Amino acid sequence: EPEQIAAVLRGIRSRYGVYAVYGNHDIEEPILAGFTFRSDGKKQSSPEMDAFLASANIRLLRDEAVLLGGEVHLYGRPDDMLSLTLTGEAVEGLDADKPILVLDHQPRELEELAAAGVDVDLCGHTHDGQMFPGNLTVRLFWENACGCLRVGSMHSIVTSGVGLFGPNMRVATRAEICPITIHFMN
Repeated sequence: EPEQIAAVLRGIRSRYGVYAVYGNHDIEEPILAGFTFRSDGKKQSSPEMDAFLASANIRLLRDEAVLLGGEVHLYGRPDDMLSLTLTGEAVEGLDADKPILVLDHQPRELEELAAAGVDVDLCGHTHDGQMFPGNLTVRLFWENACGCLRVGSMHSIVTSGVGLFGPNMRVATRAEICPITIHFMN
């Protein structure tokens, strides 16, 4: 029931707005048994998902930054299939004296983000492996597969999320919505 979910999401009260970035399952792509198959064509976002986010009052960030309250930069970088921006270019031109937060679907290029001056990188994508033993093997592919990791002066936070891929189940992993409180030091 997308309209019911959109109504719940519209109920989120935020002084600075509600933002999202696309992940690899938010695009038009062939799906079989819950798995997506890459094609050589240009990746396009789903018009239905675009409309859903708009109806839920969620602003989709597509390789772009917004300045929240004149104090904090928020940069949204979608999944690498859709992203056009290289890591360093993503925050180029942003005031480094202000905190820089990145919504980044995949937890990748952490060293490069830290070197570019990003303070916090918020990600998903990994599902924390979703099923045993995937929750163990996923750590072989990602520097931060799930949880919080400090990389230089940047914090990388990866949530397992509530979504699924492939089989519609989780085994020995946890679905989560991760509330995060950030305190900035002057």
